[in-house]
Amino acid sequence: MLGRWQWAMAVGLVAGVFSAGCSKPAPVRSEAAPAAGAPSFKVVGPSRQVMVAITIPASEAVFNAAAEPPTTDEQWVSVERAALALAESGNLLLIPGRAVDEGEWSRFSHMLIDTAAQAYAASQAKDIEGVSEAGNAIYEACEGCHKKYLPQPAAP
Repeated sequence: MLGRWQWAMAVGLVAGVFSAGCSKPAPVRSEAAPAAGAPSFKVVGPSRQVMVAITIPASEAVFNAAAEPPTTDEQWVSVERAALALAESGNLLLIPGRAVDEGEWSRFSHMLIDTAAQAYAASQAKDIEGVSEAGNAIYEACEGCHKKYLPQPAAP
């Protein structure tokens, strides 16, 4: 049988455990942790893999839509999704650890975002002329970036 002081200790211990479980833990900060409010990103694949997996297939879908216009709602949704993925791939290329520089790389990435957003809006409106015009602008953004950053084969 517990004495009066043992009950008091037990109740105090249980109350302490419950209150500790309900409180927020102290934040753990490290040198690598971003400042409060700063976005944190984790680069999984390099820019080349983002381009191969997302940017190129999405751009091809937008370019193909201009060459062979969608005729069904389902096909238009596919173009919308491709244009959105293409625009967002531009954002992925700007993530620290993947972005090459804050100059031309950033400018070309923003061009990709803006032109693909135009294709996205045009596809939502089922405006094939708008998709085609945006596709031309997307091509120019990609081509400019590739001329600057893609290793060119040596001249024979």
